[in-house]
Amino acid sequence: MRAVGGAIRRPMARATGPFLDGFDRRFARFHAWYERVLQSALRHRGRVVAMGLVIFAITIIVGLRLERSVLPNVDQGAFRAVITLPRGTPLEVTASTAEALEGILHRDGDVDAIFSRIGRQVAIAGMSEEETGLNTASLEVRLREGGSTADVLERLTPQLSDFPPNSIALQTGQATALSRLLGGGEADLAVRVMGEDPDSAFIFAQEVERRLTAVPSITNVQLGTKLGQPEVLVKIDREKAASYGIQPRTVQEAVDANLRGVRTSEEFVDFDQKITMVVRLPEEARELATLQEMLVEGVPLRELISIEETTGASEIRRVNQTRIVAVHADVVSGDLAGATSDMEVALRDLPRPGDVRWEIGGENEEMRRSFRALLVAMVLAVILVYMILAAEFESFVHPFTVLLSVPLGTFGAVLALWITGAGLNTVSLIGMVVLVGIVDNDAVVKVDFINQMRRKGMSVRDAIREAGHARLRPILINTITALLGLLPMALGIGPGAELQAPLAIAVFGGLLTATALTLIVIPVVYDLLEEGRGRVREALGWSRAPAGMPIPQPGD
Repeated sequence: MRAVGGAIRRPMARATGPFLDGFDRRFARFHAWYERVLQSALRHRGRVVAMGLVIFAITIIVGLRLERSVLPNVDQGAFRAVITLPRGTPLEVTASTAEALEGILHRDGDVDAIFSRIGRQVAIAGMSEEETGLNTASLEVRLREGGSTADVLERLTPQLSDFPPNSIALQTGQATALSRLLGGGEADLAVRVMGEDPDSAFIFAQEVERRLTAVPSITNVQLGTKLGQPEVLVKIDREKAASYGIQPRTVQEAVDANLRGVRTSEEFVDFDQKITMVVRLPEEARELATLQEMLVEGVPLRELISIEETTGASEIRRVNQTRIVAVHADVVSGDLAGATSDMEVALRDLPRPGDVRWEIGGENEEMRRSFRALLVAMVLAVILVYMILAAEFESFVHPFTVLLSVPLGTFGAVLALWITGAGLNTVSLIGMVVLVGIVDNDAVVKVDFINQMRRKGMSVRDAIREAGHARLRPILINTITALLGLLPMALGIGPGAELQAPLAIAVFGGLLTATALTLIVIPVVYDLLEEGRGRVREALGWSRAPAGMPIPQPGD
C-alpha cells in the first residue's frame, strides 16, 4: 500500500511542484520586504503613530459623508403605480386614466405583466392604509428577468406630464418583510402636522405639501389624510327654540323624521318575510329648500336652525394623544439625511397658525433608533472583547494594544462602503459590530507570540522581530481564507443579494485594512507601551526583571 501511495504522490508532486516552488520564492521575497518595513517602522515610531491618527481622521470624515438609510435598496423587479384623481371623479374616467397609463407601461420593453385594480377596494387589515374609492386605481407592474426598476422609472417619469399633477405616485416596493419588521413604513419620510384645530392643521398640511413638491430630492409628495365626503351640517339655534318654547330634541326628531323617515309599528308580510315599513317624504322633496319650509309646532324650521355645507374628515389620526395630519414623501436622490435637511430648509420660514407645529418622521426616525441601538451594541462588544483579552493576557494594558485593530478595521469598512456606494444602514452597521470580534484575531496571535518570546528572555525589539518572522504566514492565511469566504456575498450575486451585501462589504474591507495595518501599527504601539511602562517603573524605583523571568504585569 505504501508503494502504491508513493506512486500516486510522485506524479502529483511533479505537477504541483513548480507552482508551489514559485509561490514559496515570491512569499520569501514578500517576507523579507515586510521585515524591512517593520524595522523602518520601529525606527520611525512617531511617523507610524501620526499615520494612525490620519487614518482615524479619514475614517470620521468619510463616515460622516456616507449615505444613510434604514436598509439597503433592494430591486424586487416590480413596482406599483397608484392613481388618485379628484374626489367625485366618475369610475369611467378613472378607468380611462388607468388604461392610458397601461398603454405607456406596455410600450416599455422591460415590463412583463400589469395587474390593475380600479375603484373601491376592500381593505385588508395590516396590509394597506390607503384610502380607495371610485377616483382611485392601483397598477401592479412586474418586470422581465434582468430588468432594472430604476431604469424603467427613469424612462416612465417624463411620460407622466400629460396626466394631472400629483395624480400618479410610483412606489418601488422596497418595503421588504424585514423593513416592515423593523418598523419601516410605506413612505420614506413623513411630515407630521400637529394641532387640535383640524381645519387649521389641514390647511397648513396642504401648504407643506405645496412647498415639498418643489424639493428636487423627494418625490410622491401627498397628504396622508384625505378629505371625506361632502356633508350638510344642521345646527340648532337653542336660544330661538327656547323663545318659541320648543325643545331642541323636538327639532332634531322633526329633521330626522323628514329626511330619514319614521318606522311604523306595522310590518308588511310577504309570505314568510316581514318587511319593516318606513314613512318619509318622496326623493325629490328631501332637499334643503324643502327642509327649511317645514313646520315644527307651527314655527318654520328655518327660524330654528342654520345649515352649513362642509366636508368631513375621512379619518382622524393621533400620535401621543395629539391629532396629526401627515404629508408623505419618498426619497428620489441622495440619502434620508440629505432629503430630511432639504425638507427642513423648505419648511423653515413657513408661518404656523395658532398652536400648529410640525416635525419630520418616517424612516428617518427608525434609522436614528436603529443606529443608536447598534452603536450601543458595538460599545458593548468592545467592552466584552476587552474583558476576555484582559483575562487571557492577565494584563490591563495589552488588551488596548489589541483593540487598536478595531479603528484600523473600521477605516477599511468605511472606505469599502464609500467605494461600493453601499452606504451606512442597519445591515452594514451589523457588519461593523461583527468586525469588532474578528479583526482582533491577528493582533492576538502577534501580541501573544511577543509575550512568549519575552518570557524566554528576549528583548522587546527582538521579540517583535521574531513574531513578525514566525507569525506572518499564519496571519495572512487566516485573513485570506476569511476574505475568500466573504467574497461571493460581497459581490451581491443572486436575487435579493443587495440586502446582505453591505454586511459582507463592511467585514471584507475591515479585515483587509486591519490585517495590513496590524502588521505594522500593533508592533509599534506595543513597543511604545512597553517603553512607557519601563520609564514608569524606573520613576517609581522598581527594578527591571532579569532575563528569563516573567514580565511583571500591572495586575501582578
